[in-house]
This record gives sequence, structure tokens and C-alpha cells, in this order.
Amino acid sequence: FFDEDAVNSVYLDNGYLFFELTPVEISVEDDTIDFEMRIREGEQARINEVIITGNTKTNEHVARREIWTKPGDLFSKSDLIRSVRELASLGHFDPEQIEPNPIPNQSDGSVDVEYKLIERANDQLEVSGGYGAGMLIFTAGIRFSNFSVRRIFDPKAWRPVPSGDGQTLSLRAQTNGQFYQSYNFSFIEPWLG
Repeated sequence: FFDEDAVNSVYLDNGYLFFELTPVEISVEDDTIDFEMRIREGEQARINEVIITGNTKTNEHVARREIWTKPGDLFSKSDLIRSVRELASLGHFDPEQIEPNPIPNQSDGSVDVEYKLIERANDQLEVSGGYGAGMLIFTAGIRFSNFSVRRIFDPKAWRPVPSGDGQTLSLRAQTNGQFYQSYNFSFIEPWLG
């Protein structure tokens, strides 16, 4: 049994984007067919340019730091798949609509890799109330998952808050009015250091 995808993956993971695999039937006897696999490797393709499109709110450097396909590296299908997985895990883009698009240039043996992204909303607003132990408890909170501290002093960036750097800002308050009050503030920079 021959698994063509396994052979394709081995070659594509080692930069052979332009290889040709031709199965040739050698002989047929009774219930047996012999195949010969003829492979023309061609040149190994190097990545020329990595293009990111569709990131209207999120800054390009946030997506670029998750990408494993870098200019100058050999093309690798595994790195392409890993890049898509990393971009999806950010939560800023619709994972079902992330499209990696290799654009081969056979004349110079290079390939451009384009990542087509579609932003999605991932901020959260929480308002809740409850009753327990003879008291009414009220909770309110807001979480901005694509916050940008470096744009905090830019008046044009406040729509409703500065965004685009992949940081998380969260504010939450809980009270029963008279006996209990709790205020929480958190800030997360996923790439600190």
C-alpha cells in the first residue's frame, strides 16, 4: 500500500515545493500490481516574503511573532500548519477562516507565503446578579483581549479603548452594597521578555 500524502509531506517539509512524483505501473500479475515511484526533486524552495492580510484591528507584529515560516528559511508544510495553529490560538482571528496561501515562483526557486486572516471580536462584558444568605450580590466586569498599552496616550486610538497589541486588560467589581465590595484589575502581556 502506497501513501502518496506521506511522501508529499516528507518532500514538502524539506523545501521541495516543486517536486514531481509519478507512479508508474511496472507489471501486473494475477492479483499483484508493481509500481515504481519516480521522483524529480527539483530545487529546494526558500521563503522570499511572508504576507499578512485581513488584520484590520490587530497589529501585524502580533500575528507575525506567531508565524513559523520566516523569509530565507526552506519551505516547510509542517511550519505552515503550525503557524495556522498558533494564529488560531491567539483568539483574535476566526480559526476556520485562516487561509495560508503559498505563492510559488518557480523561475527563481522561491515562494511567498500569504496568511489571509479575518478578525473576530473577543472582548467580553459581564453583568450578573444573584441572591444568597439574605443578600443581593451584583457583579460587573469588562475584558479587552486585544488591548494596546503603547497607544494609551493616542487620542485617536480610544474606540472604545486602544487596541491591536494582543494584551489583555480586565476590570471587575462585585458588591452586595453594604457589607462586601471587591475590585479586580488585571493586565496580561503575553510576550513580556
